Amino acid sequence: MDGNQLGAMLAARRKLVGWSQEKLAERSNVSVRTIRNLETGAIRNPRRSSVGLLLEALRSVTPDNDSPVPHAARPGVSPTALMPGFELDLLTDAVEVPPDAKWSGIRPKTDATIGRQADVAHVMTTLRRGWPLVLTGPVGVGKTRLALECAARMLPRYRDGVAVLELGSLTPESADARAAAEVRRLIDQAVPTGAGSGGSTGPEPDMLLVIDNAEHLLDAVTAEVKALLARHPSLHILITSLRASALLPADLWEVAPLSCDWTQGTGAYPPAAELFFRRVHTAVPTLDLSDQMQDVVELCRRLDGIPLAVEHAAFRLRSVPLRILIDGQPVLPMLHQDDAGGLSHGRSLHRSMAWAYGLLDTSQRSVLRQLVRLPEEFSIRDVLESAADGDAPSSGTIDILSDLVDFSLLQVRRNRQYAYRISGMMSEYVGAVSA
Repeated sequence: MDGNQLGAMLAARRKLVGWSQEKLAERSNVSVRTIRNLETGAIRNPRRSSVGLLLEALRSVTPDNDSPVPHAARPGVSPTALMPGFELDLLTDAVEVPPDAKWSGIRPKTDATIGRQADVAHVMTTLRRGWPLVLTGPVGVGKTRLALECAARMLPRYRDGVAVLELGSLTPESADARAAAEVRRLIDQAVPTGAGSGGSTGPEPDMLLVIDNAEHLLDAVTAEVKALLARHPSLHILITSLRASALLPADLWEVAPLSCDWTQGTGAYPPAAELFFRRVHTAVPTLDLSDQMQDVVELCRRLDGIPLAVEHAAFRLRSVPLRILIDGQPVLPMLHQDDAGGLSHGRSLHRSMAWAYGLLDTSQRSVLRQLVRLPEEFSIRDVLESAADGDAPSSGTIDILSDLVDFSLLQVRRNRQYAYRISGMMSEYVGAVSA
């Protein structure tokens, strides 16, 4: 499990219940120093006993009451329904939605999710009524899969089940004035009629609404979600979007690429490599890569740990050897196959990159073209100097940089000095369309 993700999950849950680090230390018998180091990611391999004590302390409190509440005092609510997901090792098991479940819309895949235990635990412990949680992250990172996985695990919580609205096939709101009305229609169709707090005699809906692929309809989704929560303040809403919106009061969670960190000789696979091996076994079960671990890790790093790219690369081994995918050729042409079950913009890596790039305006594209010429990791100073020397607009460059971060086209390493990077595949795509 990634130490940074675990630390972020602990910090988010602690803040959600209103505890300081000192109070958590008092309740868990874990030192403040250890908690601080966990939350900042300074401890990369935490002791299981310390993590267990912290999670058990947080398990005993709910966001509605900052003092421990015996589970028996909450009629009809089991301990796992209050605070599920803390047995992180169990979150590697595949999850399946029963055929007769109260579930509308696309369903999760039924194979095991790789490397996402901390993400799943964060979503399941952070999502709260009346306050949306938005999953952001670059194309192909697995936002939809994570949302569906969490929704399936949380299904027993909700009397009225789960409704999934897939918006990726809708025309962008910038190109179609009817888009907002279509978003409203889909939401009204998903939430049970006859329920509401404004004088309605029906019960409040008790459900989870998942709004998937909202980036091209963000204004409409923001307006409709605000109106929906005004009518039904007890709803739980989970949104996936390339873009983050400051206009929608919500919690944000950045879904990061899978880790490719590997120490030779340890025998442990990094999550990106584990996903690769599993997909190779599915696509080419007779292929033995047991003596090529270093090459597999090198390929996963070249693919930036993006799950969609890793899966496509595994399928490509049906026709070409592993070394061909590593030795310098452009990545996108080699991983061009479509996912027949995918959306129009997500059917291949190339189309996914084109979708993200197409959401940008002229100024944003100009700055992005300038940024791909910078070193793999760069600073704000590098950005400003590049804008001054190149063809990108120098005025408002920081604002545009922020836009590119919000579009998940720039990844940020946030320390005292922020460092930025663009994925290798997006750099490749931008270079190709700019040539």
